[in-house]
Amino acid sequence: MRILGIDPGTATTGWGIIDYESSKQAKKLVEFGCILTESTDEMGYRLVVLRKNLQKIIKEHQPDCMIIEKLFFGANSTSALSVGQARGVVMLAASENKLPIFEYTGLQVKLTVADHGRADKGAIQKAVRKHLSVKNLPKPKDQTGKAVLRFRDDAYDAVAAALCHIFKTDLSFKMEDGRKKSLKI
Repeated sequence: MRILGIDPGTATTGWGIIDYESSKQAKKLVEFGCILTESTDEMGYRLVVLRKNLQKIIKEHQPDCMIIEKLFFGANSTSALSVGQARGVVMLAASENKLPIFEYTGLQVKLTVADHGRADKGAIQKAVRKHLSVKNLPKPKDQTGKAVLRFRDDAYDAVAAALCHIFKTDLSFKMEDGRKKSLKI
């Protein structure tokens, strides 16, 4: 199964593709990166850039499903509206390509992947590397192929969302000490 994880945003949308068959096989990161838009561009144009690049990623990698982080309404309603617009475009791209969409909250992703609901970006990155059984990951790239170290968190968050889906749907997932992880689906 090929899973496309998305961390939506209008300035930066993180994405990551994981191949996964069963709990007996390793999870493999195929590619990950960020779609970046210019803050000086009009919102409509930024959303078009996001959609076109998502379509390109979907066409190139042929995922079986899309995982998207649910929107959290915090104190900044302007930011939430902007992210909501990006989520709409992401969901549209998935629907246009007949991809099933699964959604998880940031808290669910953190709890499932890093075993802590308040895990910071460093803990998420460490957990992603551990679950993929790699010491280091390549630098994520933007839509032009340029390395985007500054936006690495968004790409890692997208990969974490994909991993969350694997663990939530694979009931044989076990913790390091061998106990079965208690997950609500």
